[in-house]
Amino acid sequence: MIQIKDLNKTYGEGTNTVHALRNCNVEFEYGKFTAIIGTSGSGKSTLLHLMGGLDTKAEGEIFYDDEDILRYSDAQLAKFRRKNIGFVFQFFNLVPELTAKENIFLPMMIDKVKVDEEYFDKLTEKLGISERLTHYPSQLSGGQQQRVAIARALIHKPKVLLCDEPTGNLDSQSGKEVLRLLRELQSEDGQTIIMVTHDGNIADQADRIVRIEDGQIKCV
Repeated sequence: MIQIKDLNKTYGEGTNTVHALRNCNVEFEYGKFTAIIGTSGSGKSTLLHLMGGLDTKAEGEIFYDDEDILRYSDAQLAKFRRKNIGFVFQFFNLVPELTAKENIFLPMMIDKVKVDEEYFDKLTEKLGISERLTHYPSQLSGGQQQRVAIARALIHKPKVLLCDEPTGNLDSQSGKEVLRLLRELQSEDGQTIIMVTHDGNIADQADRIVRIEDGQIKCV
């Protein structure tokens, strides 16, 4: 269980203070697909980044089981992210000089960890990119690049996959296909997926919807 308790996040000071999150309390169950929805600037991406340890400057608590990651040192947080969290963003963030396979392997190479080749084969086949692994990002469609990014996020078998508008940079058909694949990963493999989106049609396919308005949790 992931528990967010009394989470507050502000930017700026004095008259320039912006309250990105206000006393947020919400829980996320492992093995479920949860959509976080809200208008632009509502705080949904801020919440996701804090949950993923990309940002730590906040008040409150973020528990993964019994561990509050906001109390971790930088070294502890980096280790936690590498082991437990996979990230998928709107922009694919692939290294243009590396092939699809090399991009997927990159996190494991950085950590000097041996890749589970059997899992890699299964994952890339499920994502429909096993025939594109020697191609560079410029040789892939947007949908294919996002699938490579998803494989990269999952190659270390994270407990939680955090997705920030993963279909926002894709055409409608590619977006539907990526969403279908994410849904299959969750239903077949029990992957925990927490996705930020502003698209109600996407959110409707999740197991649960969490709504944020003006930095506050309004609907759980």
